[in-house]
Amino acid sequence: MTNDSNPDSPIRLADIIPVMFPLGGMTPSGLRKESTRGRLVLMRIAGKDFTTINAVKEMLPICALPRPPSPPVVDRALEQSASLGAASMMVEQIRAQGKAKALEKKQAKAAENPLL
Repeated sequence: MTNDSNPDSPIRLADIIPVMFPLGGMTPSGLRKESTRGRLVLMRIAGKDFTTINAVKEMLPICALPRPPSPPVVDRALEQSASLGAASMMVEQIRAQGKAKALEKKQAKAAENPLL
């Protein structure tokens, strides 16, 4: 099957999969697909597809997906402090609105009944 002494020896696709993908997840069809995408060098000899261990090793980094950006580092204490500050401001605004409404009601009553 495999010639361990030469990583450039042609190996049938079905035979190279257990060597290069020991946990599975790859098929000869998948390797052919990578070849059509230009990521894997294949050889067709007598109607059979072959590749080499080195060709598969060269393909792997080409197929690697870029790392997703890491989330920003957040200082939890600063975040909590900012949240508390925002909440305090909201409470103050609500209290001010309540006091303004109470004052308006008081002034309205005073205007209706000047003797009070």
